[in-house]
Amino acid sequence: MVTEKDVNELLTKYTPKQFLDIIDLESEFLDYRSKVMVANIHIERLMEFLIIKKSTKYGDLTKLRFSQKQKIIHKLGILNDDLNRELKIVNQIRNTFAHEVDPIGNKIPNLIKKFKFYDETKIPKPDNPVRQAAADGLIVGMITEVLMRYLVETLWKIHSKDEK
Repeated sequence: MVTEKDVNELLTKYTPKQFLDIIDLESEFLDYRSKVMVANIHIERLMEFLIIKKSTKYGDLTKLRFSQKQKIIHKLGILNDDLNRELKIVNQIRNTFAHEVDPIGNKIPNLIKKFKFYDETKIPKPDNPVRQAAADGLIVGMITEVLMRYLVETLWKIHSKDEK
């Protein structure tokens, strides 16, 4: 279980940039499927940290599912509706990767197309399925990075306000 002590140690040990650099380094050697899975672990942990920093009534977070933690940080006003929606999609992609032997088919591409700015991306939509999978992986990576950076920056802002 993550404790307030764990959160405070993280916040004093790293700057937001150092923390994100460590995550980037860890994922450098992973394929898209693994990157989504590892990023989801980091996002879930960041949600736990944010709950601990923003709420005194968080209880044992290990008993809560990802979606329950997500609802809490949304209700706490940490995530706006757009980011909350994107995070739900990232978690659906993670669940598909985790529980499907061959998730690529139509499931992952259809989930990716649900992202709010999917149609606005300038990434070409090739007919080649391998290139399309690479483009889709890039889109998931960009959205995951935006979510993670937002959570990290929010966590450090909350911490710096607490320190004053």
